[in-house]
Amino acid sequence: MLSIILKIILCSFIFIAVYHLFLEKEKIYRFNRFYLLGSLILSYVIPFITITIQVSKPISQPQLVLEETAQRIILTHAEPESFNWINIVWIIYAFVTLILLIKSILAFVAIKRIQGKECIYQNQKVILTQENFAPFSFWNTIYMGKAYVKNNEIDPRIFLHEKSHLDQKHSIDLVFIDFLKIFTWFNPILFLYRRAAITNHEFLADEAVLSKRFNRKEYQNLILDEIINNENWALTHSFNFNNTKKRFIMMNAKKTKLSLLRKTVGITVLITSVALFSEKTYANEVINIGNNTLNNKAANTSDVTAPKQQVYPTASAMNSHPEKTSQDIPTPALAELKKEKLKTIQDTIAPKAKTENNEGKNTNTAVNSNSNKDMVEAQFPGGSGVLRAKIGNTMNTAIMESLSGTITSTAYIHIDKTGKTTNITTSGNNDTFNKEFLRTITSITNEIKWNPATKNGTAVDTVLKIPATMTFEPFTKP
Repeated sequence: MLSIILKIILCSFIFIAVYHLFLEKEKIYRFNRFYLLGSLILSYVIPFITITIQVSKPISQPQLVLEETAQRIILTHAEPESFNWINIVWIIYAFVTLILLIKSILAFVAIKRIQGKECIYQNQKVILTQENFAPFSFWNTIYMGKAYVKNNEIDPRIFLHEKSHLDQKHSIDLVFIDFLKIFTWFNPILFLYRRAAITNHEFLADEAVLSKRFNRKEYQNLILDEIINNENWALTHSFNFNNTKKRFIMMNAKKTKLSLLRKTVGITVLITSVALFSEKTYANEVINIGNNTLNNKAANTSDVTAPKQQVYPTASAMNSHPEKTSQDIPTPALAELKKEKLKTIQDTIAPKAKTENNEGKNTNTAVNSNSNKDMVEAQFPGGSGVLRAKIGNTMNTAIMESLSGTITSTAYIHIDKTGKTTNITTSGNNDTFNKEFLRTITSITNEIKWNPATKNGTAVDTVLKIPATMTFEPFTKP
């Protein structure tokens, strides 16, 4: 979760920086509006985008062998829960979110409760108030004091300015940004986005007024006269918005020849950020060498017959550590583990009849004892076959090309009573393999909720043990 938040903040910071450096001072207001909204949405979407990269190698791929998985049930005593900082963080988040939500609701209600005479002026809804409000617009209505109406007419420059806000639906932009600010207030870049959006809206409205051939200097003087009334409403577009200097500069600016180049820079940054900050998975293409075929594509994983998981309960409650030796497992269960043969990916693709013929042959008393009849092992969503296929698809074997011989690693996945993965460790005879195996398991089980193990119908903590072996052989040209 923390990595996702950091990616959102980093992406939004990069996008708004590009806007201020390359786009803000160009008279490409409609493109800038699209860029601001699009980049803001993209900064929240990028961390959830997954790009699959096909890796094709003209060399022999080492086979990944996943052994039978074994579980140890940890029966924990009821102990007082230790202080959890995560709960404090969630409480703070909920409190701030609630405050911002109430504030936005009150701002919306305050606008709707404005009392005044409602009229239709040039096919536009206008509310004239007794108080001397500076003109502002929200959603589909223009609000202003009655003093702005003289001889049953509104200054056409003021009316056209506010009407352009409504015609171009600028309120939607502000409501959207305000919605993001309520629930993702931890992203400080949102405040920069909101100010940039409002400023760009004012540029668009000023452009609409000046396009009607009104005198530029007289229009600027009108804005200066209105600045003295500095009461602005949240979620609205006010005629006397006080970012006057930028507005006057842009009124006198001319479109440059670099506008197309600046647009290209903005779009390029968006595309590059998707490639850099999105999640990446690697899939190896089919490679035929002799009679062996290795296929890691997920489309064929339905043919994989996953072995049944064996449950080995401890005799009493214990604090299990993955680094411990096999002495943690009862002797009968350990004997059963020694009898198991390693199965390659090809071995698991077997006729269904073969699997059925092998069922029921395990008569080990530790597994079939009465103590295990009411015990249900933890399950990965979709089953162990899906888990094994994901491991094969996700592991990047390219970083281990320089290795030789047989290397092994064992992953220990700690799953609590709620099905949440609380800890993952790996141990083995090669550090590179251990790190890649740990990365693979972590990326697969991140944010995944398991079906927790149960004993006598009660959920219990468990440790899932997944041994893996890879054998590297020198490639010989035919």
